[in-house]
Amino acid sequence: MIMESDRTPGLADYFSSLKRRRSVILAVALPIVLIALIVAVSLPGIYNAPAEFQFEQSALAELEGDRHDPNNYADELVSKLTDAVMTPENLKVFRQEVNFDGTSAKLKKAINIQMSTERILDPESGRQKDVNSGFTVAFDSRSPEIAKKGSEWLADKFTAISRQNRRDKAMHTANFLEGEAERYRVQIVALESKVADFKAKNYGQLPESVQTNLAVKDRAEQELNNVEQELRTIQQNQIFLESQLLQAQGNAGGDNDSLRQMEDEYRRKSVTYDESHPDMLALKKQIDTARRIGGTKIGNSLAAQLAMQQEILTQTRQRYSEDHPDVKRIQRTIEALQTRIANGEKSDVDTTPPNPIVVQLQTQLTGARNQAASLSIRRAELREKLATLETRMGASPQVEKEYQELNRDVGLAREKYDQTLKRKMDAEFAGAASLAGSGDVFRMVQAPVLPTSTSKPNRVAIVLIGVILAGMLSFLAALGAEAVDQSVRGSRDLFNILGVTPMAIIPEIRNSAFRKQRFAQLRGWAVSTLIGIPVLYVVIRFIVR
Repeated sequence: MIMESDRTPGLADYFSSLKRRRSVILAVALPIVLIALIVAVSLPGIYNAPAEFQFEQSALAELEGDRHDPNNYADELVSKLTDAVMTPENLKVFRQEVNFDGTSAKLKKAINIQMSTERILDPESGRQKDVNSGFTVAFDSRSPEIAKKGSEWLADKFTAISRQNRRDKAMHTANFLEGEAERYRVQIVALESKVADFKAKNYGQLPESVQTNLAVKDRAEQELNNVEQELRTIQQNQIFLESQLLQAQGNAGGDNDSLRQMEDEYRRKSVTYDESHPDMLALKKQIDTARRIGGTKIGNSLAAQLAMQQEILTQTRQRYSEDHPDVKRIQRTIEALQTRIANGEKSDVDTTPPNPIVVQLQTQLTGARNQAASLSIRRAELREKLATLETRMGASPQVEKEYQELNRDVGLAREKYDQTLKRKMDAEFAGAASLAGSGDVFRMVQAPVLPTSTSKPNRVAIVLIGVILAGMLSFLAALGAEAVDQSVRGSRDLFNILGVTPMAIIPEIRNSAFRKQRFAQLRGWAVSTLIGIPVLYVVIRFIVR
């Protein structure tokens, strides 16, 4: 009796309880399993042909700039591309090209964009972490051909929009740089105009004029020395001519004495000068003229004066050019004599003829004086020129400083202009290259292929989930039914209720009534299954359609 009262439920009692509740377990588990089977069988097969893209880390690092988390940038990039692809206009084109007749909601639901990750070792932390290595683009469809065609369209669209975005960005940069280049060009024009004005204002004082100024200064100094030396020579000759003129005027009454003096002078000069010297030639002409006159009086006839002036003109032309004032003066005298002779005049009132030696010396003296005056003017000009050069050369350092500052500004502006133009051309080239596929952020590593099997649904997984769920719910239902059941079963229940141990146990009697009842239950289950399965299949197909 004590042993019977201390008996507790064992494993066999639990199995007996489950066995007694097998109808409850079957009633709960069988419909769930059947529903899972029907769902697994009735769900239509979905095909997809994913296109796999892999990020180009170099291009991605170039685009992300100063961002510290490339994963966030990759997610943002794919998200923006997805928004750009799934615009109403693009979806409309997608329907037409892929022959999709569903609604926009179903179309968006059928497009799957998923990030691909890979585990790498973080060089900063030394730990492994997952990074976004790429993404996949797929289109779900019940037709494998449409699934492949849709994935190809999406892959091409993602690539095209990415390239167009990069091209637009490059062209935006190029347009900005073009504006900057134009601004630098205007600045260069203004600076060059300023430099030109500065050069015009400081002509002769610029750094590049230093050597020219030095050369001009050297030539001017040399010319000034020559002019001063020539002027001294002419002045000495002028003094000599003045003394000769005085002697000639004092000895005007004795032609023989004059002739003798000219011969003596010719002998003295022959020691210093060559016979071809202009002074020697002129003196020889004077001696010949005096000898030809023979000490006689010339008279006051105009013809004799004309002949003498022509002789003087011939001698003067040997020393001076046609533009010399003495030559022009003698020519005017000859023209006046010729005019008087043409008018019928024959002689002057003054009967004293001029002494040709005195006239010659006066002419030479006048020429020497004019030449000395011309050389004096030239000397003053050269001295003024040298003073101007000295002033320019003295101001050159300050002018050079300002000129270098202007040139430096122009050089910097030109350098910026050239750099900006180069960057603009690089941006335009990058924009054109982007459309051609150069420098893509990602590349396709697997193109869509025609699927041979469905990707969804996972029928085995649905059945397994249904079986697991059926087992759990049926077990809980059996435990619940056992807990609320107040029936007396077995000797332990009798002992717990009456406190006495039964003497015998009557077994379960399975007679014809029991079998009829069991058969009716099985028939009800069969009819319910045969009717419920097709109905449930049709309902599920209608829902997922």
